Amino acid sequence: YDWTCTPPPENLSPHIQLVRSVDWASTALGPMESWPPLLRFMCNLVMSCPNPAIVFWGPELNMIYNEAYPPLAGDKHPTLIGAAPWVGFAEAWADFEPFFRRCEESGRGAMVEDMLLFLNRGYGPFEETYYSFSFTPILAENDTIVGWYETVFETTKQKITERRISTLLTLGDVTSKSQDLENFWPQVIKGLNTNPQDIAFSVIYSVSDSVDYLPEMGLAKSSGAHSKRYDLVGSSGVPVGHTAVSTGLDITLGRPGFTSYFAAAAESEEPIVLRLSDSTLPPSLVQGIESHAWSEPVTAVVICAISPATGRTGSTSTALGYLVMGLNSHRPFDEEYKTFVQILTRQVTTAMASVLLIQEEAKRGRTIAEQAAIDQQKIEEQLRVRTRELEQSEMQLKHFADAVPTGIFVLEFTPDNMQGSYRYRNDKWFELTGDCREDQPAWQSPLWEKMHPEDVPNVQKAWKVLMDTKSETSFEFRVPRSSRPGPVDEHFPCTWILCYAFSLVSEDGWLRSIIGSVTDITSTKWAEGIQKQRMEDAIEAKRQQENFIDVTSHEMRNPLSAIMISADDIMSSLRAVQTLRCNTQKFGELVEASIEAAQTVLHCAQHQKRIVDDILTISKLDSGLFSITPVESQPTAVVSDIHRMFAGEYNAAGISHHTEVEQSYRALAIDWVMLDSSRLQQILINLVTNSIKFTQYEENRVITVSVGASLDRPSESSHGIKYLELRKEREDLTQNPEWGDGGPLYLHFSVQDTGCGLTVDEKKLLFMRFSQAPRTHVNYGGSGLGLFICRELTELQGGAIGVVSETGKGSTFSFYIKARRLKQKPPVDLIPPPRQDLHAPSPFEVTRTPSPTSTHFTPATSTTTSFSGPRTFDILIVEDNKINQQVMSKGLVKLGHAVTIANHGVEALDFLRTTRWWKGNDEATGKKLTVVLMDIEMPVMDGLTCVRTIREREAEGWITERINVIAITANARVEQVNTALEAGMDDVVSKPFRVAELTASIERLLDQRSKKAGPQ
Repeated sequence: YDWTCTPPPENLSPHIQLVRSVDWASTALGPMESWPPLLRFMCNLVMSCPNPAIVFWGPELNMIYNEAYPPLAGDKHPTLIGAAPWVGFAEAWADFEPFFRRCEESGRGAMVEDMLLFLNRGYGPFEETYYSFSFTPILAENDTIVGWYETVFETTKQKITERRISTLLTLGDVTSKSQDLENFWPQVIKGLNTNPQDIAFSVIYSVSDSVDYLPEMGLAKSSGAHSKRYDLVGSSGVPVGHTAVSTGLDITLGRPGFTSYFAAAAESEEPIVLRLSDSTLPPSLVQGIESHAWSEPVTAVVICAISPATGRTGSTSTALGYLVMGLNSHRPFDEEYKTFVQILTRQVTTAMASVLLIQEEAKRGRTIAEQAAIDQQKIEEQLRVRTRELEQSEMQLKHFADAVPTGIFVLEFTPDNMQGSYRYRNDKWFELTGDCREDQPAWQSPLWEKMHPEDVPNVQKAWKVLMDTKSETSFEFRVPRSSRPGPVDEHFPCTWILCYAFSLVSEDGWLRSIIGSVTDITSTKWAEGIQKQRMEDAIEAKRQQENFIDVTSHEMRNPLSAIMISADDIMSSLRAVQTLRCNTQKFGELVEASIEAAQTVLHCAQHQKRIVDDILTISKLDSGLFSITPVESQPTAVVSDIHRMFAGEYNAAGISHHTEVEQSYRALAIDWVMLDSSRLQQILINLVTNSIKFTQYEENRVITVSVGASLDRPSESSHGIKYLELRKEREDLTQNPEWGDGGPLYLHFSVQDTGCGLTVDEKKLLFMRFSQAPRTHVNYGGSGLGLFICRELTELQGGAIGVVSETGKGSTFSFYIKARRLKQKPPVDLIPPPRQDLHAPSPFEVTRTPSPTSTHFTPATSTTTSFSGPRTFDILIVEDNKINQQVMSKGLVKLGHAVTIANHGVEALDFLRTTRWWKGNDEATGKKLTVVLMDIEMPVMDGLTCVRTIREREAEGWITERINVIAITANARVEQVNTALEAGMDDVVSKPFRVAELTASIERLLDQRSKKAGPQ
């Protein structure tokens, strides 16, 4: 393939053979056999390039180019081969030499785009051409430039075409604004002057009376005809007084100038070209006229007849004027040049026709106006009447549109404005959409910016369908909520709008207008959202309820069999005791079996009560009825109470328990604080209960409860336990007035055990609703709610909870709550008793059955030896359930108390009249009474009515001392407890309970009363 080698390859192209035939020995390059390898390489590279390419080599820049280059060289080929550029391109070298020198100095290539060159390519020695060049230096091994590699792209056609299209666009733009011919012709000259290269000068002649040639354009003629006289209406680039611009011409008279060529131009279907070179153009017509672009004399002109599109081609009678233009002396008048001239002439003709049409329409308008003026007197009165009626009707319609609660809009369209403009919008439209009242195109309305971004694509799609189908549509979108108040504003930051629109089409099928309405559907959307949310909530609640019922059903049914079996065991044992005579050993075994069975019953009932308590707590949390009530408390005393509650279980399981007061607590000198002690107890009860379950079967059984404090919110406990993150922001309840104004602080509590511990998977399920570690559920049972409740309670009290546990080493649960210091220690009589809705688990719950009459029980000495305490009381039980009467009275009598039973409130009041506290009775005649235990829900008279009556009798003086009344009820909710206390109860004990707990409440109440009475 190396055509420079000797001998050369076979089948060389004619161009390469031509290059090899050059006498290279006579040039600075020398014989081809002596060319260096780099030159040979570049020559082969040039010949293989499909685009025009050339190599400049050596100090004289001798040229070697490929087969694609000769069309650019024109008649200079083949003499350019081997020649220096200042010889071959002598006419253009002055433009190129500085460029070569700059590139040589910088040592870098460059790109030249659309460079104007005047070349001799056959048309003339100075043909206007445009080229883009890419120059790349060729470096030798010694880092010197030995030549240049150039690729050439001619852009002459593209450049000139762009210039001519720009001329046509400018001409169309400037003439479109003309309303009459007087203004039209100067605009045409203005448009032609934008291209001085292709239009060296211009002269325009037109009919002196534009109305006379309206029939040639297919328009009606207004009045008589005149002669075909043409006048000069515009010129540019021609000296004043020149023969080329004669005025007052008459084609038939043959005046000097270009008029002698007008007839031929009108008869010809193509422009007439006159040249000096072929003697068709008299020199006198262009003498003294120069091209402004090239500053050279004009050598050729073109003459075009301005004829209407509807006229007869090739007739002087249809010509409306003539356009004479000087041609570009540096470009051939080829087919492209001729097409440009024809399109330009047709554009002038079309624009002129539009102006004439406007003038004729104006004239017709004047004629109609004159006729209307003649008829005006006849119809003036009728027009005024109709006008008033129309105004009234329009006003009524506008008032109606403004009054309706629906926004209304009307969009109008025109062929040149298919985006639409508002014609009418009522006040409700602006109120609902927040649109701007200024007149502007609909697509520029601020409504598009205010519309919710998610709705814009849907609205655009619906609007496009409406525009395309010209039918009707409806769609919804959102805009920012207005300042007007509404019932659902707090639920929706945006206003929901429903839009309905339909289109009106003209007779020829184009869209004329769109009428639509908008309606505020925010309330509907709110209702739909509420309905959907309720449905989803109901489905979720049902799912959770079903899951929870599965667990609860299992946990509550599981102990029932043990309860039933144990009860059977107790009965059978007792029957066996009845048959025994004197077998003391057998008697002891049966008693031991009965005690063990009773303990099993207690344990199972206790398990069921825990589940019920958890369910009630979760119900309160879900319903938002769970309250935090601060009272004066001592945190260390609360912990001590917890240990006392579980003393029996500690002993039964052999568990050692300790209380640890940390240094942080002592350093702050904390004594009395404001906190909800009952909720704190509830958390500790749950944690201690879990610790007992997990520790009771271990070899080492220890439970430690520690107390600490800090002034700042802790991130971890003293045991290094990270607290769980809060699931949501909670209200700081300690800011409320009932918490006082003592300094805020954080109390830390930890429950540590030596139990079995938890695995990693088991710890993941902690603190989740209805979730337990599988082994915990199997071995110990439970609802899976305890730790979830603990987390809720800590967060409600401004705290958090965490855990660390390791299998086989035990667990530590830590939490903190927020409290406030108590500035002064409360008086003894103001210290509130512990709430009775929270206590250690009790074993049973009784049902209610009717009881016929009130009964009095006295303590039996045979039964009080083992069970009676150091204090005994006279107690009135007001209870309608017979079983509850028997169970409660039996337990109290065993403890040595005297019991009287009343079935309802009326019987209780009757009994009070017989006591020593009733007015008129004394200690000798009146019965003793220490305390009243009163149920709330009873027939005849309920407990709340009864206690109110007692307090009224006390106020009236019928009862001489305040009667101690304790409510005994299964209604354990906080609201129900508060209602009982407000009615006059001194305390409330919730069922189920143990008799020991009941007597403890009685003793606590009596102690408080005695302390109050002491100073008196």
